[in-house]
Amino acid sequence: MTIEIKVVTDSALDDFSDAIDVGFYHPENRGVRGAARREWFAEDLAAGRFIGAYDGGRTVGTFSNMLNRVTVPGGASVPVGAVTTVTVTQTHRRRGILTSMMAAGLRQSADAGEPLSILIPAEWPIYGRYGYGHATDEARYTFEAGRCAAVRPLPGTVEFVPGSQYVEELSAVYDRVQAATPGSIERRNKWFERDAGILTWDGKPTDKEYFFALYRDESGMVRGGVRYKFSDGGWEGFVPDGEGTDVDLVAENHVARVRLLQFLWEQDWITSFTIEHSPVDDSWRHLMANPRYARQKQRYDVLWARVLDVPAALEARTYENEGRLVVAVTDPAGYAEGVYALEGGPGGASVKRTTASADLTMPVQTLGALYFGNHAATALAGVGGLTEDKPGALAVADRMFKTAIPPFCATWF
Repeated sequence: MTIEIKVVTDSALDDFSDAIDVGFYHPENRGVRGAARREWFAEDLAAGRFIGAYDGGRTVGTFSNMLNRVTVPGGASVPVGAVTTVTVTQTHRRRGILTSMMAAGLRQSADAGEPLSILIPAEWPIYGRYGYGHATDEARYTFEAGRCAAVRPLPGTVEFVPGSQYVEELSAVYDRVQAATPGSIERRNKWFERDAGILTWDGKPTDKEYFFALYRDESGMVRGGVRYKFSDGGWEGFVPDGEGTDVDLVAENHVARVRLLQFLWEQDWITSFTIEHSPVDDSWRHLMANPRYARQKQRYDVLWARVLDVPAALEARTYENEGRLVVAVTDPAGYAEGVYALEGGPGGASVKRTTASADLTMPVQTLGALYFGNHAATALAGVGGLTEDKPGALAVADRMFKTAIPPFCATWF
């Protein structure tokens, strides 16, 4: 039977929701999450941003192309399709279903005037073939609490607050962080309420399982917050060995980050804790007396980007230094295919199609990898990611595209 790809309607959302949970190996959630998805993602549902694959009346593939905006270098906020909940039923793999859903999603974003599509891949090898490039990283740090200390007294105060106050005040902090951080997206669809456990799939709040704390600077302004749980240890030898778990930390600056970390490591029964989602910019470690007790356990890719409209995307961001490049982009899907003259600098950029000879040639995946400033063009050229057609062009691209502070996507979707 022919597989049909179509926009999910309200009446079909419950089956679509069940297919998501089955696809992610959680069959116990069938019949549970449809109502919540209908409420939380009502705007995306109404906009037709859920795409399903159907074998007769059965949902065999799911694809969400959520409305969002991402901050790019220079601070502009760019509309994007944020691709998520991508599944293909195990019985229907290797039939081109993902390819068909992806084609529908990319066309939808292009038609909506979204210069970029973004996603967080569960598996590295899948999405490069659709034109996505690895754009941001993040790190996981584990702290040996009893050995951590600040290099000097840090200003401000930390206070426990109820979950509702945490949501209200930290959401304003995150908005400021997102506006200043390339790679960061909006936290939409009641994100904070869900993350705090105030809203849950089954309607039974879990916020009382968490501690919530806010950091205020000397003026009284909230500059960060942390949500965490406490897990008691075995008390071997009658010595406390508890752990801070499920930690989520948002900080507007390095002082706020370390002041919140200090709040955690100075708690008597917490001997260790792990921050799962940390920026790879680790300048905050210089505020620790001995940063070696904040151990980076892992660094991994997070945001991948797919450029759909080259002039709109490249003109949206600024560049670290003034420069001019003629860039040839190859794109089998056609969206980004062409040769473009880029002139840009800290004040902005202009991009036009051109018939001039290229300085650099790259696939659209590489353009996505370069876009947020995480990679140097020279490094990508060294692994075959692009070709230097004019001597010196890689150095110009490095000076223009690479940002001093790496991008960071603090919000998973």
